[in-house]
Amino acid sequence: MSATFHTSIWTRDELLSLRSLWKAAYKAAATGKSYTIEGRSLTRQNLNEIRAQLSYIQDELDALSGRGGPHIVVARPRR
Repeated sequence: MSATFHTSIWTRDELLSLRSLWKAAYKAAATGKSYTIEGRSLTRQNLNEIRAQLSYIQDELDALSGRGGPHIVVARPRR
């Protein structure tokens, strides 16, 4: 059994910068305000999308730090 390892196209600093932007968007949208990232306005209706972006960014950070990804567990059933 072989595991595939995920490598990120992002640097850690880029991901941390993106995470800050998306967290600010989440805070604004959660309080009923709008927030703009790269010319795109995000509102309360976009909370699920914002959460998905934050999750993606965290997954990428985990990949860079060696956490996350598939874990192989070898188990032997008892007889």
